[in-house]
Amino acid sequence: MRAQAELYGAGVLRGRIETIEERDGSFLACGNNIALEARAILLATGTNNRRPDLDPAMHRSALERGLLRYCPVCDGFEAGDKAIGVIGADARGVAEALFLRTYSEDITILPAGAVDISSDDRTLLERHGIRVEERPPLRLDCTGSRAIVHFRDGSQLSFDTIYPALGSEANDHLAQALCLDMADGCCIAVDQKQRTSRGAIYAAGDIVFALDQISVAMGHAAIAATTLHNDLRNLDGLTRQ
Repeated sequence: MRAQAELYGAGVLRGRIETIEERDGSFLACGNNIALEARAILLATGTNNRRPDLDPAMHRSALERGLLRYCPVCDGFEAGDKAIGVIGADARGVAEALFLRTYSEDITILPAGAVDISSDDRTLLERHGIRVEERPPLRLDCTGSRAIVHFRDGSQLSFDTIYPALGSEANDHLAQALCLDMADGCCIAVDQKQRTSRGAIYAAGDIVFALDQISVAMGHAAIAATTLHNDLRNLDGLTRQ
């Protein structure tokens, strides 16, 4: 994608933008020895999944081998009829386990901390045959062919794949600093053309309040880029009135 962008004249700079200020109808974005002036801004800063306690090398290896997965919407079908562990014994974990129940009958919810599941949710989980492990795991081992959850008493549970249902952290520093309207406190609210609440600022991808999917993000980007292009043409008097 970098090569394709550069083929058509895009410049790619490595660094982190820390501040964006509006000055005389344009924006100045600065950080890491970078200073860029622009007439419009497209924010695509995304989110970061909250991870289980794994070192980076094991985490990457587990992802590559399918022992660790973050998106049942993306790949739940790949876990069909497999033993699935869902990390997060709360409302979020319950929702993810019930979603995955479409694909497998062998699902266990594992606590990341305290177990916080309502009696109604417990009844629902029991009805669908989803187990709840009350003991907090000591550690997760993904070095072998299966994901092994170890407990303090020396016992363990083995899974074909693990889904962490721990939520995510939005990279919303710039959006908050720009005082953009947020849809749920941490994701940017946009209109149908990806315009934010502030003129000449657009947003796309997981930082937008929508389904976190690559295909959705690409759609956002196509709409935002077209809207931005046409808005600038309109400002320059290049569109039909």
